[in-house]
Amino acid sequence: MTMGSHFGLDDWYDPQVGDVAAGLHRRWNYQAVIVNYVWFSGVLESLPSNLIKIIDTHDVFGDRHLRSIAAGLKPEWYYTSQQEELRGLQRADIVLAIQNEEKKYFEELGLSKVEVVGFVTPPNFLPLRPNQRKMTIGYIASSNPWNVNSFLYLHAALEKRPELVKKFNFEVAGPICNVIKNENTIFNASGILDSVSNFYRNVDIVVNPMLGGTGLKIKSIEALSFGRPFFSTADGMVGIPSLYTQHNASSIEMLVDHMQNINENTTRRLSAESREIFSAYQRHQMINFKNVIQGI
Repeated sequence: MTMGSHFGLDDWYDPQVGDVAAGLHRRWNYQAVIVNYVWFSGVLESLPSNLIKIIDTHDVFGDRHLRSIAAGLKPEWYYTSQQEELRGLQRADIVLAIQNEEKKYFEELGLSKVEVVGFVTPPNFLPLRPNQRKMTIGYIASSNPWNVNSFLYLHAALEKRPELVKKFNFEVAGPICNVIKNENTIFNASGILDSVSNFYRNVDIVVNPMLGGTGLKIKSIEALSFGRPFFSTADGMVGIPSLYTQHNASSIEMLVDHMQNINENTTRRLSAESREIFSAYQRHQMINFKNVIQGI
């Protein structure tokens, strides 16, 4: 970590990749090149200026560690300063943000050509499950600290609502299961699955109790893509427009309150709303993507 409190821009970059990229360009004479993540922007320095250079940011990494510390979490993965992030992004002609709030952030840094292209994925709509004696509410996540922290807040809120714990089954899946096993007394933990579709087939409702974080919450798009009734905090839906209250809970407590009204009669409506929001989001991202490509 060359900057002491944070990574330098190119700390994760291997200059040999630039040599390989330059060789490929000499052979194929590319018109444009897309780099994933700002810490890999060094590859653009190895390519001539007549190429159109694009960085797909995926997330904001400037002062990411400060946001983690403020939330009481240990910084993990890559994080740098805003100045270093800007220096990397200035290597590109076009910067792709994953959602509108991050587009605004990059523009406020001083970047002039920022476009939004979110997460594009095909629909995987599933039929509602047959009537169950008890419906299952599920959460699937990686083990990053933001997910773990959010899950523990949800778990604590459910502990105060024994009537909901009695009314529903609760399922958690993914790498997060290995981290929360000592604190979890409510959710059946199924661990890492061979296919995420198996998780969605076996739950009736999906929740994302996200608190804070940056980027786009892919797990929210994924849940909507399966057409499952979906409940989320507002943080879990940043960059995914929806006016439905079940998608924009202002707190974990409000998210849990929404569960109280779930029954067999409401799931069909909630599923239709998930499909509606997913389809609108995908149409918008495809328009954005086509506009970027046509502008090259």
